[in-house]
Amino acid sequence: MKNVISKVTLLIAALALAALPAASRAQHFVADTIIPERIAVKSTTYGITSINSLDTYLSGYSFSGGGVHIQHESFRDARTGSYRWKYQTIFNGMLGYTTQGNNGEIAGLASYAWGGYHPFSIGKRLKLLAGAQIEVEGGALYVPSNGNNPVSMKLRAAIAASGMAIYHFPAKGKEWTARLQADVPLAGAMFAPEYGQSYYEIFGLGHAGGTVAFTHPFNSPSLRYMLTLDIPLKWRRHSTTLRLSYTGNIFQSDINSIRCHIYRHSFGIGFARTIFKIKQENKIKAYSPF
Repeated sequence: MKNVISKVTLLIAALALAALPAASRAQHFVADTIIPERIAVKSTTYGITSINSLDTYLSGYSFSGGGVHIQHESFRDARTGSYRWKYQTIFNGMLGYTTQGNNGEIAGLASYAWGGYHPFSIGKRLKLLAGAQIEVEGGALYVPSNGNNPVSMKLRAAIAASGMAIYHFPAKGKEWTARLQADVPLAGAMFAPEYGQSYYEIFGLGHAGGTVAFTHPFNSPSLRYMLTLDIPLKWRRHSTTLRLSYTGNIFQSDINSIRCHIYRHSFGIGFARTIFKIKQENKIKAYSPF
């Protein structure tokens, strides 16, 4: 009996020793597979915005002014074995005040966008990305001096073609990163009441037919473009990345006899950071989806 037990024990030990190299290889393979998806570049920038808006539902004149702006972005690799796709999410929020003569207008808009991109490397420093983006935006324009219709609600969703160019270049002994991004809405839907139709008729009396319109580049030609510059810094023994950004938003529509445009130019400053969800060796931590 003892001989049988000892033989079984030796067999188990031999199998365990034989499995160690395979287990080591499997662990290494899994680490190489899951690490990129667990590393994300996140940034938050704050800044000022210049605004020019026209909404003939409220007034036949355009309003100009400024406001404050916040933008939060997350950029990472997709969960695929080859990592040939990138994911991006962007939140934009804006609150501003514009004037036209003695009349004032309060504008508040917030948007959330999710995009997927396929990268194409050109040399060691330039990377081009092409993909699509889904964006949802909501908010309102409010003119206190208006009597019957002081508010124009803004609610829209769209699918956009999107592209980026990311360029890494040396400057002052470190590697800076510049990026240009453009998003062009191709198809979507938006809330669009008729001219002179009050919100009481729509929501109070239930006359909501025709207030949701299909949008495309012919009745709503719009564009968003963004330029960022990431500058590595050394601050109190810690490495950090300063981000300078410019975002231009051009929204236009001519639907149900109402013309509207909202032009925004935002300049921001903030910090970008690389988030690691697991601990690994330094050479793996140096990886970035950018």
